[in-house]
Amino acid sequence: MKSRFHRLGPCLALAALGALSEVSSAQNRIDSATQQIERLNLVPRLQTPATQAISSLYEDEDKDVGPQVLIRQKPRHSWLEASTDVQFGSTSNATQYENAKTETSLMISTVQAAVTPPAWQVPGGELSTKLGYRHQKFNYGLGTGGSEVSINDSDFDVSSIFMQWRYLFHEKWVAMVGLDHNRLLSADGGTYEEFYSEFAPNMSLQRSFELGKKSAFSASIGVGGHISHVDAPYTDHYDRVDEAATLTYTRELLQGLVCQPFYRAQLTQYTRNHARKEVIQTVGLVLAYALTNDISLRTFANFEARDSSDVTIEDYQKVDTGVGFSFRMQF
Repeated sequence: MKSRFHRLGPCLALAALGALSEVSSAQNRIDSATQQIERLNLVPRLQTPATQAISSLYEDEDKDVGPQVLIRQKPRHSWLEASTDVQFGSTSNATQYENAKTETSLMISTVQAAVTPPAWQVPGGELSTKLGYRHQKFNYGLGTGGSEVSINDSDFDVSSIFMQWRYLFHEKWVAMVGLDHNRLLSADGGTYEEFYSEFAPNMSLQRSFELGKKSAFSASIGVGGHISHVDAPYTDHYDRVDEAATLTYTRELLQGLVCQPFYRAQLTQYTRNHARKEVIQTVGLVLAYALTNDISLRTFANFEARDSSDVTIEDYQKVDTGVGFSFRMQF
């Protein structure tokens, strides 16, 4: 019996890997927007003293007992974080073909749980870590006609264990190092057969520039590896290294409403096929609204284009649009 990877075919398999990368990038952009707003308000919070002076009730009151202060209670740290996210939208080129494009809907449902120990104060800044599990469901062609049966049959799940270390230093620099283990599981027939797995180490460095009380610009560079495994004859055929640079502008339009245009350029080099290199460029816009500290809505649109040096891999262009909802709980 052929494996799920074989039944998908190279193009749909690559589309699955592309969708996984796309969701990771989209979530990073939402997280980046939240972090930018937190960073915009960081200085006022740091300047707020841990004690607050109490006004005297009458003249010379404090001569005998001295100035009186009110000590603010330090917030309790949350060791556990759980979140859920639902994103629904459309893509103009689900199979990533150059000419025979297939437009369809795509819904991505995500649940995640992580352990978040308290941050450590280290020289120059603050170091934090996170260890967790994430599960995602990718469903194509919901609410569409029978012309997209082949796309509907390509539904899959992603099971991920991840670790991340985040170093915030000099207030405007963020360095991150992470390691993910991703397993792609076929949803066809409810068997959830694994058809691809990878270890994905990654690291990035980001610098933020405040442009006012409500806006900021950030630039980041990152590199990530993909040590892959699929059934023979492909085996490690998809081992690759991604090098990416991202430019992002964040603007808080109203209280809780964030607008974030971005540009991202990525160079992917396949380590088992040195002649294969791909350049992927993405430009887009995210509009996110925080209903509360833990509930947010978003809408997004982005254009993506790939140029491959491998003549057997088609170049493509596509447009993705959609909406999303996120809910987070901390314990």
